[in-house]
Amino acid sequence: MADKNEAPSTSEVVENGGYSNGEVAPRKRGVMNTLYPPGKTPGAGPRIKNHCRKFWWCDLLVVAIIALVIVLPIIFVAIPNKAQHDINASTLEVTEQDITSPQPEGLHLKLVSLAKSGSSFHPTLDAFRASLSLKNKDPFLFIDIPEAKANAETTIVVEQDVKFASADQFTEYNKMVMGSEQFEIYLSGKTKVHQSGLKGISVDYNKVITMKGLNKLKGLNITDLTLLNKTLDDGSNMKGNVFIPNPSVMTLSLGNVTMNLVLDGTPIGISLLPDLVIKPGDNNVPMQSTVNQSAVLNYIMAKKTAVIPLDILGNSSMVGDQHLKYFEAAIQSNTVRVDLNVGPALAGIGLNVQTLIGGGS
Repeated sequence: MADKNEAPSTSEVVENGGYSNGEVAPRKRGVMNTLYPPGKTPGAGPRIKNHCRKFWWCDLLVVAIIALVIVLPIIFVAIPNKAQHDINASTLEVTEQDITSPQPEGLHLKLVSLAKSGSSFHPTLDAFRASLSLKNKDPFLFIDIPEAKANAETTIVVEQDVKFASADQFTEYNKMVMGSEQFEIYLSGKTKVHQSGLKGISVDYNKVITMKGLNKLKGLNITDLTLLNKTLDDGSNMKGNVFIPNPSVMTLSLGNVTMNLVLDGTPIGISLLPDLVIKPGDNNVPMQSTVNQSAVLNYIMAKKTAVIPLDILGNSSMVGDQHLKYFEAAIQSNTVRVDLNVGPALAGIGLNVQTLIGGGS
């Protein structure tokens, strides 16, 4: 018979925490035994069941905390960072820009752009107000960009009447357009992006847009020149066409444009290009001029050539009796040299160039 003072073996422990002989087993102490009480049989399984029955609320709280620790940074940090990264990585290309109905304080603008994104994230962008500026300069225009779905390629159309945010900066912009082969425009604004199931995420929409300019009107030429036997009512005594190449995507309505004509450093007249509209590609526009024909003839006889080096300098741009100073500054900043053969025009009024230069009768 076993000694009553001898502890029962582990195999004698039963479900109620006592021994097979009816005695109560001493309670085991320690954190693990408190959290995971012994079960009917030895092993981890019964202990885990006892733990779940007794501390289920604690486990649920721990799971909720862990979920929040993981999910909240994703919602409030990772997803906004992803949205901003994708906006930053996208590109914006202007495919069409039309400036019409110019007035001293504003104009009508149509701007068609193509936004491209390589992201799998395709949110909807809220409509927002954006500024247009040159680098490190104040904005010259504000435009209203409509709501858009950000797909791999998204066409965005802005069309509105605009007032200049700064007439001086818009003037600088036009001088940049006139004098540059290529230039950059800075578009800046703030908007929100919306993805299914998520609250709107605030993002900065900042883009540098590279565009082709008018490249100083290189390639401009005067064609179909005709000297008039009879002066027109406005004083014009010469007509012709002006060829103007436009390598940009811009359509520009410049109003009534006048150009100064200078021969060998001497002003000889002025040309009018009425209601001038320059479209992308090649443009042939009518011209009428008031020219000092005697000065031209004297040059031909002195230089013994019918090809005259004609400098064309911008003078004015007007709508009715109002000056468009922002266009005037741009055309005045540019001079185009044309080697103009006036022989055919002189022949048209019965003057033989060879006779004038003393090369024949």
